[in-house]
Amino acid sequence: MRSPLVKTRQLKIGPLDVILATTPLRLALIVGVALALSLTVFAPRLWLLRSPAPGTFQWDRGTTYLRQCEAPFRRDIEPAMRWRLLPPLVAKACGLTGQAPLILPWIGVIAATAYVAILFRRRLNDVRWVFGGTLLFASTSAVLVPCHWLGLNDGWIWLGLLAVAFGSAPWALPAACLLCPWIDERFIIAFPLAWVVSRSDRGEAWFSSRLRQGLWLVPYAATRLILSGQEPEATTANFLTTTLPASVSWLPMAPLAWWMGLRAAWLPVAYAGATTHPRLRLIGFLALGSTLLVNAVLAVDLSRSVAAICPVLLLGCWAYARDNPATAPRRLLLLALANLLVPAAHVVHAKIDVIQPLPIEIIRLFYLPA
Repeated sequence: MRSPLVKTRQLKIGPLDVILATTPLRLALIVGVALALSLTVFAPRLWLLRSPAPGTFQWDRGTTYLRQCEAPFRRDIEPAMRWRLLPPLVAKACGLTGQAPLILPWIGVIAATAYVAILFRRRLNDVRWVFGGTLLFASTSAVLVPCHWLGLNDGWIWLGLLAVAFGSAPWALPAACLLCPWIDERFIIAFPLAWVVSRSDRGEAWFSSRLRQGLWLVPYAATRLILSGQEPEATTANFLTTTLPASVSWLPMAPLAWWMGLRAAWLPVAYAGATTHPRLRLIGFLALGSTLLVNAVLAVDLSRSVAAICPVLLLGCWAYARDNPATAPRRLLLLALANLLVPAAHVVHAKIDVIQPLPIEIIRLFYLPA
């Protein structure tokens, strides 16, 4: 359901509205410029990406992912990757060999960023508003991590969560539920939060008849439950005896990691929490807190996982625009530019990897030994 802001803007269109309108060409340019700006200020480690470097953040998942693309159902890989079958199957079906499958995560990032731009345009057809929202999203770990670390198909997961939260097509939610769990389990962890965001955006109770659409998650859950007995290292008992106790060593880094993942983008998240309808506020905070905590316990890549709350980021932008329609486009643009100025880093376990701008990474590329 579109916000009242859109209707207001459509009733009165002046010369400035025409100048600032976001045409399809401008929309494509916005996506390209937002990604280019973000990756210029926060550049990937080019010198590490030029050849496989086992043992680094940049290649740990990339090497496993490429092995999966050669044989999607192989079991001689780490348990965390065994169920992430959809991208390898797509790569295999498309005949992608060598390092060519690494293009799929980039396509996912572009698709997610483009969808964010479309969602902002639906709310307000103002180029400042659309560019600001797209750039804000592009400067978070939702984009930086899959662009910096090879083999991570996070873009497709964030696209699925945004489809659950804001998708208008009747097939959007079923498609996301059927496909996204086979890309990464983070989709299931963040699904309740995306669902609550969708209810808040539409002004509906969180528990409604539409909730039955979540049953599209059952095929994945049932398949994994039935076959989990074949993977003793992935059982609940193993989780309770290994992963859960080990998480104590990295959980103290979680607050810093959550900050580094979003930085200035936490302001719309906070605004969303403050303006959510009281009947959804408690369940919203519970969903947000559980999403952050479960991700922090299950995985050491803490700054990466915070991107799972990106639907709340967009919800906060919608709420601010609804309350402040005249100033929202300019202030959102300024917030996005500010996010480029705030230092960012990848936080994994107890390690902080500060992200450098492109000129520094180019110097490293040509002057550091291979």
